Amino acid sequence: MHWAERLADELIRENPDKDEFVCAAGTSPSGRVHIGNFRDVVTPYFVVKALKMRGKKAKLLLSWDDFDRLRKVPKNVSEHHPDFEKYIGMPYCMIPDPDGVYSSFAEANEKEYEKSLEEMHIDIEYRYQGREYTSGRYVDGIIHAMHRRKDIYDILMRYKTQDSDEGERETYYPIGVYCSGCKKDFTEIISYDENTEDVTYRCKVCGKTETVNLREYHMVKLAWKIDWPMRWGVEGVDFEPGGIDHAAASGSFVVAKDIAKEIFGVKAPKFQPYGWLSIAGLGDMHSSTGNNITPATVLEVYEPEMVRWLFAKYAPTDGFAFNFDDTIIRHYSEFDKGLESVKNGEADEYNTSVYNLAMINGLTAKSKVPFGVLASVAPIVDFNPQSVKEILAKIGVEFDKNDEERLERVKNWITKHQPSKMYKLLDAPNVEYYQTLSDEERSVVKKLCDFLTSHEHFTEQEVQQYIYDIINLPELSKKENMARQQRYFAIFYNLLFGTDKGPRLYLFLCAIDKNKFIKLLDI
Repeated sequence: MHWAERLADELIRENPDKDEFVCAAGTSPSGRVHIGNFRDVVTPYFVVKALKMRGKKAKLLLSWDDFDRLRKVPKNVSEHHPDFEKYIGMPYCMIPDPDGVYSSFAEANEKEYEKSLEEMHIDIEYRYQGREYTSGRYVDGIIHAMHRRKDIYDILMRYKTQDSDEGERETYYPIGVYCSGCKKDFTEIISYDENTEDVTYRCKVCGKTETVNLREYHMVKLAWKIDWPMRWGVEGVDFEPGGIDHAAASGSFVVAKDIAKEIFGVKAPKFQPYGWLSIAGLGDMHSSTGNNITPATVLEVYEPEMVRWLFAKYAPTDGFAFNFDDTIIRHYSEFDKGLESVKNGEADEYNTSVYNLAMINGLTAKSKVPFGVLASVAPIVDFNPQSVKEILAKIGVEFDKNDEERLERVKNWITKHQPSKMYKLLDAPNVEYYQTLSDEERSVVKKLCDFLTSHEHFTEQEVQQYIYDIINLPELSKKENMARQQRYFAIFYNLLFGTDKGPRLYLFLCAIDKNKFIKLLDI
């Protein structure tokens, strides 16, 4: 059984009379949102899909924590706006967009991510916490927490190593106050009157001292471990995932679960921890540091359904890395083969569920030209769709409008991430390199040239077989012949492109007009 289906079944079993299930996610727009955050959304999204497949009503909420304070300026912002540190302490939703396009720093990061979610067809409702807080929606929850502040302190201290301090308990407040003057939360609460619900605070930045009423002044925010369970109750959340750090013995979820029950009288949602994603060679992703790959960047090279497929195939606790090397060709190959296997009824139960969850328009999509094949021929013709179509037709591969989006992603992958794969035929024979070859090596080159010249038409399989026939020697071991293959392929590539590597040689020789390259072999 797929992990999303198991979670859906557990939710139904634990809440048999529930009319509609609410699955939630939360993201802070502290910088450009990275692809790792997508796991926070796609995990409950797949659970919602599984619930709907079981005939249940369900919806997905994404809470934008844009009323949180700016703690650190992302590297990509500080590089161009060195004075951005002046906004530290202000809520993201009240900080200007450094590029001046959107209404705020928060909106700039939110809209980029939302556009990617739309491209991946994630059906979702948004909650912008800056709006929710400043609208007064959470006033009752805030005041209730203030009245129970000592009880909250006691719960928090259960999970701390130091002993409780009575003086600290008396002055503990579960809220942060943004100054009405400078909009920063470097404030100190001086007093709270439970009868009038007035708070007096002093700002450490601008020095302002002010008394405000919590029912009227909405620049107040609950601390994270109190804010989270309060919102569970307001939205009626049944399921929410979170990073594995939240599930630790003294992690946020564990603490929030107690606060939900004991302070707000709310049952905590079912929780699913998830593992981290990383960028190969760079480590874990963090929006606030700029060490990230955004979903938009991923979607430049991965089709939306493939992104969904990758997250569906791995259990939430399984970490995996994103990178833009030849792993992408393998991913596309696995995706295409798996889809055909499901269509033909040959896949197992788990992988069938993976594709049912991942595919946007069902399993009826037409098969596409393999990514690796496109990557072999497209750079030679500057990624021109008509030229690619004509080349592939020569080897019996149909290329149509349905394949052009994949061709565009091949172009993005090679031009932006793998420029060394931009193979271009030499303008003239590589005589200097040819002169370094042995007589035997020159003889093999001549044999290949004669074969290509004397055959008007040949298939990819025929030229492949011939190349191995002239390279391999029967008296040598398999390992020795493999070494010869590597050597001779490097020779062919150097004569054609001036590099040790090149496109898939059999496909190239078969598909490209030989008049464009035969002179490079006929030395």
